[in-house]
Amino acid sequence: MLMLLGAVVSGIMAVAPPEPYGPVPTPEQLAWQRMEYGMFCHFGINTFHNQEWTDGAKAPATFLPTDFNGRQWVEAAKAAGMKYLVVTAKHHDGFAVYPTAHGDYNVKASPWRGGRGDVVREVADACHDLGMMFGVYLSPWDRHDPLYNDPPAYDERFKAMLVELLEHYGPVGEVWFDGAGSEGHVYDWEGYYAVIREYAPQALIAICGPDIRWVGNEDGLAPDTLWNVHEITLPIPGEEGGGARRWWPSECDVPIRKGQWFFHTRGERNLRSLEELLEIYYRSVGLGAALLLNVSPDRRGLLPEADTARLLELWSVISETFDKNLAKAATAQASHVRGNARDYAPANLLDGNTETYWAPDDNARWAWVELDFGGEIVFDRFMAQEHIPLGQRVAAHEIHVFKDGAWRIVAKGTTIGYKRIHRLPAIKASKIRLFLTETKAAPVIESVGVYKASPRDLAVDMVLVQEP
Repeated sequence: MLMLLGAVVSGIMAVAPPEPYGPVPTPEQLAWQRMEYGMFCHFGINTFHNQEWTDGAKAPATFLPTDFNGRQWVEAAKAAGMKYLVVTAKHHDGFAVYPTAHGDYNVKASPWRGGRGDVVREVADACHDLGMMFGVYLSPWDRHDPLYNDPPAYDERFKAMLVELLEHYGPVGEVWFDGAGSEGHVYDWEGYYAVIREYAPQALIAICGPDIRWVGNEDGLAPDTLWNVHEITLPIPGEEGGGARRWWPSECDVPIRKGQWFFHTRGERNLRSLEELLEIYYRSVGLGAALLLNVSPDRRGLLPEADTARLLELWSVISETFDKNLAKAATAQASHVRGNARDYAPANLLDGNTETYWAPDDNARWAWVELDFGGEIVFDRFMAQEHIPLGQRVAAHEIHVFKDGAWRIVAKGTTIGYKRIHRLPAIKASKIRLFLTETKAAPVIESVGVYKASPRDLAVDMVLVQEP
């Protein structure tokens, strides 16, 4: 028999919290996952040649932005709801957009600002000033540097460039290593990681690194089943051997202009529609991954007006949809509560506090939590979040609604992880139930949300309507 427990549950004795299940995020990984959404800015010598990859032979004099303003990039990203920004300090062509002391293929050899310009400096300073996390992209592949064919010598130069970026432009929150073009080349990954850990211990090493994993495509789409724990064979700083299971969350990167990471003449025709960007958002952030949306600065050194307008349009729709959580007006009850203790009561799901959560007892492998609105409401979005500081546990779940005197299943899913959003047709119901049907350990749920989408947000997932 299920024990129904309402908002008032208490215990005389303190009840210990659940033990973590499996690997859990570091504080830096947790903070990064909670950012959810960032901007990627590909800007370099390619920008001036209508090419995605140049061969390392383009003249530095061709890098000549006419009205560069890195702060404009950061202001636009912040206004569009983004929480971090990653800039390309050096792409595969080898041209550095900051005045590195290591090599001669960089902005010092450009007539831009008399050879005294520094893209990374202006963007980093703006990020720090405006409260955005700053990240750098440094391509291991280098099509210009003659040392590239001497791996030990190149590794030392690459590490010296890392030191420059981390020492002089910090704090750096993410270091983005692209794996493109590296087939057959052996890098000193362990040495690269050691430099980052020494000079920026707070920085997360992404993509070709042990802290953030690439989702596996450049379409911005996470898989429906998304686990944060994976076995990785990369060298782990301070640890022996490989093959360890680690917390390794996913980042989805995608350009706002289809197929264009760098600015191209007349590229505006490839600007993604609002509908496409909403689909990407729901299939990245809505599946528990971070979204890194690339916006290419143009040859002025500014974000194009059309792209910025589309970013703001996207964020206004997301805000209209998720600013009001209808669940806060509901009463919560659950099938189980850990030790019958108030500390783990279902009311915690609605308090907006990331430190509190609902949890059943340790032996629970299924559980449900129910929201009672006291009358019918209309909604079309449902959100749930696990309390990932204690690990990821849910393998399958369902959304039930109480309508016309009966419970009906309106959605099914697998993992929840950091976040899961279900898009539904408009549903009128008096009660909603999140049913956790399969878990690897007793579930620990931090938050639930019920929303009515903006009239401009029309996307709907496949919906299952059946008796539970």
